[in-house]
Amino acid sequence: MTTSADERIAELEKQLQAANQKIAKLTAIIKLQQNQLYGKKTEVFETITKGQQSLFNEEQLSAMQGQGQSVTEVITVDRKQVVRHRKPKVSGKRAAFLDNLPQVNEVLPLADKRCPYCHKEMHKISQRLYSREATLKPAELYCRNLFQETYKCLQCHPEGKDVLVNSEAPRTLLPHSYFSSSILAKVCELKFNLALPFHRQLKLWTELGFPVDDKLIANNVIKVSEVYLQPLYEKLIELMRTERVIHMDETPISVLEEHKTNCYFWATRTVKEFSRHHLTVFHYFNTVDYRMKLATQLVVNKKRHSA
Repeated sequence: MTTSADERIAELEKQLQAANQKIAKLTAIIKLQQNQLYGKKTEVFETITKGQQSLFNEEQLSAMQGQGQSVTEVITVDRKQVVRHRKPKVSGKRAAFLDNLPQVNEVLPLADKRCPYCHKEMHKISQRLYSREATLKPAELYCRNLFQETYKCLQCHPEGKDVLVNSEAPRTLLPHSYFSSSILAKVCELKFNLALPFHRQLKLWTELGFPVDDKLIANNVIKVSEVYLQPLYEKLIELMRTERVIHMDETPISVLEEHKTNCYFWATRTVKEFSRHHLTVFHYFNTVDYRMKLATQLVVNKKRHSA
């Protein structure tokens, strides 16, 4: 009886052990199915940096994929962020600029100097700097009268005549003209530096009270160029013709006073490698003959040098 009971217990234990193994197997299958249904589809196997080779080839990576999961490689790229550092502002420039200008102090007076309570006159105790600003002084015309001093010697009378000595007077730019050198310099600056025609300068000069017209301005500029700049221009042309190699280029332009169609503005310059003088000369000529004329002169000079 006892033996049959022991055998029955051993048989039941075997059945229980088999049932537990089956339950564990079924539990593992259920977890696997749950992972396939609700878990991540992509598993990150490894992370490599840019430029580094993988530890596995494509065949090994494909062999590792199974059971609905894929093995991929994630490449991390380090991005460089450009940070701009602004230079600190240099302090003191504004104050230094204002300090170098001629200083003009203006005081803003108090309109009502009576006390607002007792209505008695108040006394000034201090003043403070309110603001500083650069101010433009408007242009103005003034007449410059030059007087020569004359001295007489009271002791000497050579041949019965008085000894008179006058102070030295500066040479005027244009004799018998009320155009000063400062006005002509401003006219030329507006014309050739700022490209402001003479007829557009009239408004400026008439507002200053200067009675001129565009023809008078043009005639004075032409006179100055003929008297003072023409000799310099001729000297440059003379030096240019002594050179053996030069560069020339022409630009056709239309001139109202010229009835011919061929008007040219020439640019002539020396060559740095073969010239003694570094010159650039601009010349206007109403025909193309200027190039031939200058080229003929160069050939003549070349023959003289070779001889």
